[in-house]
Amino acid sequence: MRVVATLALLAASLALVAAGCGGDDEPEASDTTEWAQDFCTTVNEWTDALRLIGDDLGDPSSLSVDAIREAAEDASSATDDFVDSLRDLGRPETESGERVESSLEGLADTLEQERDDVEEALDGLSSLTDVPGAISAIGTSLSAMGSSLQQALDAIEDADSMSELETAFDQADACDDLGD
Repeated sequence: MRVVATLALLAASLALVAAGCGGDDEPEASDTTEWAQDFCTTVNEWTDALRLIGDDLGDPSSLSVDAIREAAEDASSATDDFVDSLRDLGRPETESGERVESSLEGLADTLEQERDDVEEALDGLSSLTDVPGAISAIGTSLSAMGSSLQQALDAIEDADSMSELETAFDQADACDDLGD
């Protein structure tokens, strides 16, 4: 039950974070806009996957050790894909590109650590009596993931002194979907 609430909270937090993205469409996409499009697409894919996992766990009567294990493994896999996509993005072609890339690398490192913590919680999950402890540990890790994403987005915004990324996020269609 706590995992469901944590996933819902993470999804809501990510939606609020996304409020800074999206907006008017411009006819021509720059390399920076393409970078923003790719970034928002990968964030959307990750949050959508986590939302679906939370929906699957929404019925407390269907919770079991296997269901929790499967949900956590799905979240781990989605996080692995997200981390790989973040690292593949590279730096945007902006004055702040190096700082942005560094922030995303820090986010990727934190997400990997939290994913490892989720997997460790799963290792200790063998019976229904272990469920509360596992759910607590998984919820803590998911919350930390959401906080880390928020911190990385704040760092990107702070680094964007020329508003190049803000403009790119406004122009990238995928960034419109972050609030959905």
